[in-house]
Amino acid sequence: MPEPSLSKAKEVLQKYWGYDSFRKGQQRAIQSILDGNETLVLFPTGGGKSLCYQVPALLFDGLTVVISPLVALMQDQVEQLLAIGIRSAFINSTLSSREAEQRLVNARNGMYKLLYIAPERLSTNLWRVELPNLNISMVAVDEAHCISEWGHDFRPSYRNIRDELSSLSRSVRWLALTATATPEVREDLLQSLNFKNPEVITSGFKRENLIWWVRKTDKKKSDTSKTVLKAAKLGSGILYCSTRRDCEDFAGYFSTKGVLANAYHAGLEPKEREAVQRKWVSGEIPLVTATNAFGMGIDKSDCRYVVHHFMPFSLEAYYQEAGRAGRDGEASYPVLLFKDSDVNYLKERIEKSYPEYSLLQKTYDALCDELELATGSEMDQAKPVDINAVAKRVQYSIPKLTASLGLLQRLGVIEISESESQKIGIQFITDSNYLLQFMDESPSEKAEFIDALYRLAGPVSHSEYVYFRESYLLEKMQVERNKFRKALNVLQAQDKILSALYLGEVRFVRITEARGAKLHIDHDKAYAYKKILLKKLHYMHLYAITKRCREVFLRSYFGETDAEPCGKCDNCSSETSTTGLEKIDRADVDVIRQAIKSGKKTARQIATFTGWRKDKCKKVVSYMLREKILILSEDGVTYRIS
Repeated sequence: MPEPSLSKAKEVLQKYWGYDSFRKGQQRAIQSILDGNETLVLFPTGGGKSLCYQVPALLFDGLTVVISPLVALMQDQVEQLLAIGIRSAFINSTLSSREAEQRLVNARNGMYKLLYIAPERLSTNLWRVELPNLNISMVAVDEAHCISEWGHDFRPSYRNIRDELSSLSRSVRWLALTATATPEVREDLLQSLNFKNPEVITSGFKRENLIWWVRKTDKKKSDTSKTVLKAAKLGSGILYCSTRRDCEDFAGYFSTKGVLANAYHAGLEPKEREAVQRKWVSGEIPLVTATNAFGMGIDKSDCRYVVHHFMPFSLEAYYQEAGRAGRDGEASYPVLLFKDSDVNYLKERIEKSYPEYSLLQKTYDALCDELELATGSEMDQAKPVDINAVAKRVQYSIPKLTASLGLLQRLGVIEISESESQKIGIQFITDSNYLLQFMDESPSEKAEFIDALYRLAGPVSHSEYVYFRESYLLEKMQVERNKFRKALNVLQAQDKILSALYLGEVRFVRITEARGAKLHIDHDKAYAYKKILLKKLHYMHLYAITKRCREVFLRSYFGETDAEPCGKCDNCSSETSTTGLEKIDRADVDVIRQAIKSGKKTARQIATFTGWRKDKCKKVVSYMLREKILILSEDGVTYRIS
């Protein structure tokens, strides 16, 4: 392979991504990596962080290991890379030990350029045994703010990354990336990763094209509806909601109002979520009503607005979600709607997320018992857990149990993968010889069904359950759901060659260390993060009520001391009042810009496009004429942009 250089990096960029040049900061970051520096990249959401490690990965002989916290983000990244011909894979708790082992063997044999891995997997015996056999040239720590207790998505396993990879050669390049790092987080993550003289590259937190807007209201639902319907005139957007029900309700409502919308939340099947995402990115649907599960790793440049129906827990989360608007540099609107009771509600949720130690112990014991994990035993892979069964063991409500599980996960005691809505476990309860004989003696259609199922489950299914999404099995076997279940029932109840285990909404859980008789956790460590979360919520509330420039407030929070008023946000904008009628704001101006974008329009055509009353339309057009934003065409009837 040619010696890595910036010119080679540009060739790779053009070949695989079709870009002629790097974005602001990307070239500096890649040059730093090529120079062998420990590098920290601080780019805002949509700033192109991924290319900072994906491009160099193709220049080095060995493997680039990308440590990433989210299952969905890993899968999205790998799918995108495979689609453009870059060999890559991921390892996380959704894989069986057999699949994970096979992917590590593939990595050892040089079959991948990039391997995405969850931080918790670094502590497994499987990884530790295979690590010396891997030719690793670079480690990229994505979402690096998870390292810090001051980060908004703290993950204890992130703090062990450098220790778990301490055996790597000094020649291995190290890179950390994040979009949301306050000064405290920056200092903490650099120390945890043991970066001695790092090159810190930031493109700043200024987003000149974003017009930050906050509205305090007691009519949340009504004002959210009005805001989205108004913003929808500009193009596609996202409405973030706090509950699945709100996502569904708003999607239905806006679709009846002429703005086609789909809901996106964890309660949907993975294929349904993928379909919603694909349709939104392609422009088939203009609006997604979503929980905060939506957006990570999605590259859509022309999102014109992001509306938050409910206040997020932190400014980091808000900046990241709101920053999905306007990645193409065009004017776009992040809008937050809130009321004072939102803050009290979020405080209560934080308090409830930190149950008493006695509940943690009971939850830990019940979880281990449900997993049939004996004292002193370890788990190499995550297994499905019926949360309702655990709740019965501890005799607590599901919300209370969920809070306990969440805290145990933050403390690194357990690892939980994303919940799945419908899984089926298949285990063949005969030996392979009998199974082959049974297929030989069966009608052809039945034999083909068994053969297809066995090929998917593999030989390991003789000794343990192998779990699949039902939708995946139906797709692979090309069979209808009712017919599939009927066939399984016959094979299980009558033929007795397999056992099928149907799971509802389950979570896959792994106890990270050998089971102990008693749960040992540091009380101060366990509950210190609660204070940090409350402090972050306090700053989120201050942002909502501040009279300062929104952009100055945000950039100051992230450590920029030289920010100047943007002149565009709701606090900076001196809205022009006209004869007691509706005020004119920049969003109104942009709606008319959008109306005239395709060519000259009459006043009637503009009014039809905007859906406004005639008097409001006239006022906004008059304002734009005065400000020389619009001019009257030579025909004296139509208007055009000046």
